[in-house]
Amino acid sequence: MSAISKMDWDIIDARVKNARVRHNLTTDSMALLAITLEQICPGTENNLGEIITDGSDDRGIDAIHFIESENDAEIYLFQSKYRESQNTANKTINDNDILKISLFLTDLFEKSSSLALCHNFRLNEAVNRIWQMHEDGKICRYRVIFCSNGGGFAISAKNIIDTLEQNHPSVQFEFYGAQNIISGMALEGRKQESGSLQVIGKEILERSDGDVRGVIASVDARSFIKLITTEDGYTIKRNLFDDNLRIFLGSKGGYNTSIINTATSSDSYLFWYLNNGITITCRNFSYNKGHSNPVLNFEDFQIVNGAQTSHSLVEAARTNSESIGDVVLMVRIYATDRIDISDRVAVATNSQARIQSRDLKSNHESMKKLELAFRERGYFFERKRGMHSDKEESKRIDALKLGQIILSFELNEPDKARTESDSIFDSRFNQIFHDKWNIDKLVRIFELYRIIETLRDSYQTNHGESPESGTEHRYLVYGHWFVLFACKLLLVRETGKEIPFGQDAEELIEEAIRRVAAACGQTKAVAHYQMFRSPRTRDKILGEISAKQIDFFELFASI
Repeated sequence: MSAISKMDWDIIDARVKNARVRHNLTTDSMALLAITLEQICPGTENNLGEIITDGSDDRGIDAIHFIESENDAEIYLFQSKYRESQNTANKTINDNDILKISLFLTDLFEKSSSLALCHNFRLNEAVNRIWQMHEDGKICRYRVIFCSNGGGFAISAKNIIDTLEQNHPSVQFEFYGAQNIISGMALEGRKQESGSLQVIGKEILERSDGDVRGVIASVDARSFIKLITTEDGYTIKRNLFDDNLRIFLGSKGGYNTSIINTATSSDSYLFWYLNNGITITCRNFSYNKGHSNPVLNFEDFQIVNGAQTSHSLVEAARTNSESIGDVVLMVRIYATDRIDISDRVAVATNSQARIQSRDLKSNHESMKKLELAFRERGYFFERKRGMHSDKEESKRIDALKLGQIILSFELNEPDKARTESDSIFDSRFNQIFHDKWNIDKLVRIFELYRIIETLRDSYQTNHGESPESGTEHRYLVYGHWFVLFACKLLLVRETGKEIPFGQDAEELIEEAIRRVAAACGQTKAVAHYQMFRSPRTRDKILGEISAKQIDFFELFASI
């Protein structure tokens, strides 16, 4: 198992700290347990006082949760291990951790007198409840879950688990690690929906390949419109397009006008032939095979390709509802539990309308993790254009802008932030968007840049007719990325100095502007637009800041 990344560590640590305060818990380990409980057993958040057994004489059991029905019960036993730093996150679940659970299970199944005399009140209550279930003849299944932000089971521990599971068929051991927690966080707030479509005749074809199933069908467009709209038939359920690579561009974007015209024309029956259709991913689908006009049902679905077609069909139905009755829509549905397959399907099928590299990367794992990490700090990372348009402007971080910020400040290439922005989601993507960044530092850099951007906007407002004349702030118009780079150099010069906030940040920026002006003021014959597209300007700024303190090359090497 690979070590937890810096970004994953930051995401989980921030959530743990928040959960500890919110639930008034005494340790980070219990906060991690609370997070895991809510992800595995939703609805437990308000019952932690009954579920958590951690404490004196807990027998290695940190929590017990029951899902009970008339004839059987599923019993969850939890043990939580929180590693206090990223450096210790490689620690695994060891033999002693497993043996504690083993001894508890032995005492539980044998109704040990020592367990009956347990001094942990909540554990004692849970044990007596289990014994009562046994007496009532209920079939009990046990899931022992070790949650941790560190390593999984040690090899020797896994050997003990294999033996325990052989001796106790009703017991299952699981490790719930950092990636499980991150995946659970990514699904928060996403409403899972099931739906159905009306197939035309027997026009349906299915295939299966191990961990993925697929079906292609011709469906009644009216059933699709009903699927994606609320009861009024006009309001689109935007949550169904969360996994789409881009948000709807509006009725004038892409191929929408053509789609609407085709669907509302006298030739609307040609829609199936002229449109590439819709692509849906889901957890599972079913239908009555061999029947004519079967209803195709699917669970937990997302429309990953066809946002333009979807919105256009709804608009067409508003324009001419009668013509929609003749529209037949091709739909591809893929069922899988693998997130990577869903993402690959989304990328591979987005070919009907021209789509940019940014859109193709919007659902990349690194982008989703960045969104999670920033969200834990109260910011909204827009991996898709405008996806958080309803949020406070100052807290929205556009993916392209973040890429330019990283190029300027972290990678020391302010010239390329302007001239090679297309490479951010192409050849430079893996270098710029990865999970090794310190999110707190990225937040500080973003806030620093936001001040620069505010100064730039203010200057342009006041000097709109002649932006290249006036104060030193004139260099902000085309050189704002170089000002951010200069801030980096000034901080590097002050070894160990943190990126400042507030008044200190404003003073740093003003000093950076002065240094940029001093470096660029010597080149009077070159237009600002051209000047700030050249790496030579970067070198001049580097020389201006380094010359008075340390050797030019030493400063460059220290960045």
